Amino acid sequence: MSARSRSLDFAATAILSLSAFGANSAAACDARIVERPTALRMDYDPFASAEASGHIGFGIENRSGEACSMDLALLAGDRRTIDETQIGASGVRVRFVAGIGDARLAATNAPGLWRVRLDPGKVQQVALDVIVIRDAIAEAGDHSVTLGLELRESGELASVHGPDPVTLVLVSAPRAQMNIAGAAGAFGEGAGVSRVDFGEMTGGDQRRVFLQVRANIIARLTIDSINRGLLKLAKDDAAENAIRYTATLNGTAIDLRQHFETRLNLPRTIAGSSLPFDLRLGDVGARVAGTYTDLLTIEFSPL
Repeated sequence: MSARSRSLDFAATAILSLSAFGANSAAACDARIVERPTALRMDYDPFASAEASGHIGFGIENRSGEACSMDLALLAGDRRTIDETQIGASGVRVRFVAGIGDARLAATNAPGLWRVRLDPGKVQQVALDVIVIRDAIAEAGDHSVTLGLELRESGELASVHGPDPVTLVLVSAPRAQMNIAGAAGAFGEGAGVSRVDFGEMTGGDQRRVFLQVRANIIARLTIDSINRGLLKLAKDDAAENAIRYTATLNGTAIDLRQHFETRLNLPRTIAGSSLPFDLRLGDVGARVAGTYTDLLTIEFSPL
């Protein structure tokens, strides 16, 4: 009986010993997030083909004398861990991944939760890369979302440090683009046009091109005729020898005798809008043979 009693005492001692070891291991990882940015600004061009990206670098200080591992959590406002989010009302969605080449930061099975290995008594530099996974025609200006960075014991939910706020700011540059095409269509579709040829002139003849326009802000469209709405013979500046013609943009008559300007608030789409631009010859009558020309300057720019 006494031998059996000693055996039970030994088992109890072993259990207490394991419990004490676990407590020391938890205390060994005394870590804090340091050297963190308060904001990350990403420049974004809604019409660029290049992929936008960003980089959040920060330090985690292990104040203890032992190496350890902790969990780094990226939190939404409701404390859910997330690895992707939309930036404000921009429509642009981004994903967070461990920085390329950062071997100390490893993804876990939970989105927005990474395990980081920390050397004793050092500040460990780690990074999260931010990549755009869904583009949008973001309105010109700044769009932002604020998230939290939090340190946790490995496999635990409770916070050891944080959350510290980090604001992601998407800076959408004001953009307005125009293409002149021979047919209606999405922006960039169809052959470009830089010359409108009436051939052998007949009064009332009409030609149509399309102004393919897109913008992420209210934009200004201007049209100027170098001859003030007249087709003239080369080296013949006499108005009586010229041919008057008219222009209509999207159903609105344009007075080419003066500077034309309008503002367009277009749908924020990648395809943009296709505006018909009609040119019609006036009375031709008997004219000196030759080539009659005018030069139209059409500009489209963000306000």
